[in-house]
Amino acid sequence: MVGRLRAPFFIPMLPALLAVTMAAVQTAPPPVSASPRHPVAAEAFRPDSVLAPPGGPRTVLLGATSGGVAALRLSVPLDESPVEAGVGFVLRDLARARMESLARPVGARVSASRTPWGLAYAVEGAVADIEYLAYLLREAVAEPDVGGVGLTSARQALSREVAQALEAPGPRVLDLLRRRVAPGLTATQGTETTVAGLDAARVLAAWRRSHRSDRMTLVASAGVAPEVILAATRGMGVPVDVVEPPLNAPAPGGEPAGRVQTLRTWYGEARSAGAPDQPVGPVAALLVADVLGARAVGFEAGVELWELADRWVLAVVGAAYRSDLASMRAAVSSAVADTRTGLTDEAVADAVARVRRDFLARARTPGGIVASVGRSMEASGDPMAAARYLTDLEALDRAGMDAFFGALMAAEPARAEVRP
Repeated sequence: MVGRLRAPFFIPMLPALLAVTMAAVQTAPPPVSASPRHPVAAEAFRPDSVLAPPGGPRTVLLGATSGGVAALRLSVPLDESPVEAGVGFVLRDLARARMESLARPVGARVSASRTPWGLAYAVEGAVADIEYLAYLLREAVAEPDVGGVGLTSARQALSREVAQALEAPGPRVLDLLRRRVAPGLTATQGTETTVAGLDAARVLAAWRRSHRSDRMTLVASAGVAPEVILAATRGMGVPVDVVEPPLNAPAPGGEPAGRVQTLRTWYGEARSAGAPDQPVGPVAALLVADVLGARAVGFEAGVELWELADRWVLAVVGAAYRSDLASMRAAVSSAVADTRTGLTDEAVADAVARVRRDFLARARTPGGIVASVGRSMEASGDPMAAARYLTDLEALDRAGMDAFFGALMAAEPARAEVRP
């Protein structure tokens, strides 16, 4: 739910890890002073109505926007068994290819994404084309064509991404940290072995299990009568009477093997705490990034924030040559503690203002606001979650951040290292 916040000294985000999602953290534009509380901003994220029509997705209707633009976002929960790891990305790519080819005649913007909770399909275009926009979503969640070259291309592209990620030292350290901080979590980008096993039958089984109309949630900002939205989206996906259990099989293999080519030592620590519907995670990541950035002299260091289904994970990673190895290790190991020790009202207020600015900037268009509301609902199931998130963010103070850092430090961190 937090999108990307980027930082100057950063290690690139590794999509593979993100079954988990997330974000490299970054100190955005120059620091700003705390902004006053703006309750009106939170109102923009409150739905006008929430409907549960028979034969269609749960539907959340937001207020009309100006400019004659309509935006629709459909989220689909997906739980991958370990042996299916990567199937969500394959389904995403197959759907996106269909959407893009069909969207060109009306100039609609479309997207398909893998989130920590499943898949999300979105369209944005003219209100006059609302029925066609709904048709694009209907095609996105329709049975995928697994008999042509599309499946082979999607699987090959994913396999290349997995292989390339594990050849680089930074992504390898992050992958090891993810496995150790959340050992029961399926790596949604998969492994070379699981991706190779995603044949037509396995992909279709995952689609039938997940893309049921009664499990979907639609968030719409369109400025049309609710009846128009309900009629256009009725009967999407798999009929509700089709039930297929997940494939119950263990994941093949263990931690990735093979030597990574690197001239530096990479070291990382990951700690977890808090609930993902609370804004403490991104604020903490910015605060740690600021402290770590001031200490990263002679070596590279960065912060990643992962949003799991039940908690935030804060990962701190550094890379150094032999001469700066001790300094890098010390900076990585003490980053969370040093940040907590140096907390001030001003630093917390500044980080809150930066996270708030990023949150509102991503919601400045109809497509952005339905994405914010939809993603927040994926995490909590609550249509009011996005509005509550913003309100909680604006109320966050030094005491709240101190409690979160205390929870991060309460348990032993997961550690990982890659050496030359």
